[in-house]
Amino acid sequence: MKKISLLLVIVLILSVLVGCTQTEEKAPEENTPTETVQPEEPTQPNEPINVTIAGLNGPTSIGMIKMIDEKALNSDEYKVEYIAESAPDALTGKIISGEIQISSVPINLASVLYNKTGGAVQIMALNTVGNIFIVGTDEVSSMKDLEGKTLGMSAKGSTPDFIMNYLLKQNELDGKVELDYSLDHPTLAQSVIATDTKIALLPQPFVTQVMMKNADVNMLIDLNKEWEDATNGESEIYTGCIIVNKEFAANNKEFVAEFLKQYETSVNWVNENPSDASVLVEKNEIMPSAALVEKAIPYCGITYKFANDAKESINSFYKILFDSNPASVGGNLPDEGFYYSE
Repeated sequence: MKKISLLLVIVLILSVLVGCTQTEEKAPEENTPTETVQPEEPTQPNEPINVTIAGLNGPTSIGMIKMIDEKALNSDEYKVEYIAESAPDALTGKIISGEIQISSVPINLASVLYNKTGGAVQIMALNTVGNIFIVGTDEVSSMKDLEGKTLGMSAKGSTPDFIMNYLLKQNELDGKVELDYSLDHPTLAQSVIATDTKIALLPQPFVTQVMMKNADVNMLIDLNKEWEDATNGESEIYTGCIIVNKEFAANNKEFVAEFLKQYETSVNWVNENPSDASVLVEKNEIMPSAALVEKAIPYCGITYKFANDAKESINSFYKILFDSNPASVGGNLPDEGFYYSE
């Protein structure tokens, strides 16, 4: 019996050992799955933001000529184009549509656009002051002498137009002077040079141009003095300013701040270096003659003043225009939202 029991134990042990061996042989090898690493797609660079900065052929573009010549503010982030037109009408549609982000315009047009677009543009800075004069070959030395005469005008509906109409009313000459409008300043200037127009209202540098081209043309009336008298010294003649698309400004604050900084630098450089500036003006086809521009710069009223800092003075100017003709500022005086703040 003991032998049988021992034999059974041995058989059981052998059975267990064989079973384990078979189990080990049948157990599949564990394969650790290999993680496939996908190659990173190359990062596509962001397309630069297109920015159009516009001015007019005259002091507003002369003031930024350093920026124009250097193609300032172009970078990987911004693609900047500078353009200049001969009349505000060429810019208005593009400003309203948002094609132009920053522009120099007559100061009354800034308010008109603000009202017309429901506040889509804002004024950032004043850039020209007191640069319009009456010139010609006729015998005229005061506003009263204009009675019964024809006065050449350009850019109907522009700041000089409304300024002149206000002065005529203040001097009781409303309806007593015929206003003959030309398409733009260059066209009127050529008419004065040819003496087809005997008396005309022109801004600088066109005043200097006609006097250089025709020695018989004289500066007849300084409208700065006439304006001072008519407003009792409460206002200056503001003619040009810089406006910005409000949405663009809100989304590109650093760009706008740098623009204003460089614009002020350019204005100061132009006024301090009229000879060098005039060369760049001719080179960039803002005006055709460097000699003319060099002589005109001291009288062009090229300036830089942050509009929000001059709000009270600007509002006074607009109030005068509004009281004379509400349409001159777009039917309503601009509110606080008109002024860009940094």
